[in-house]
Amino acid sequence: MGNLLGNVQFELEHKGQKVKVSEHTVHEQQVYRLVFDNNIAPLVLTRLSTWEGKKWTSIPQGRQKEAEEFGVLIAQHLERR
Repeated sequence: MGNLLGNVQFELEHKGQKVKVSEHTVHEQQVYRLVFDNNIAPLVLTRLSTWEGKKWTSIPQGRQKEAEEFGVLIAQHLERR
C-alpha cells in the first residue's frame, strides 16, 4: 500500500483519543507509526503473514494488544480509500 509520491498520512480517533498514523516502507515491508495526542509513547506496527493467517504486531514486540487493536482500525481505513 505504498505511495510513490510520499508516505501516506492520516488520522484516527479511538476511544476519544486522536492518533496520527504515517505509513512507511522498510525493506519492502509496510510499517505504520502511530503518534498519540497524549503522553503515550509512539507505536510502530506491521502486518505479518503467518501459518495462522495475517496478524498485526508491534515493533519491537511488547505492545501486541495495542498493535492488534489499532491494526484493525488501520486496515478499515485503508479499505475505505
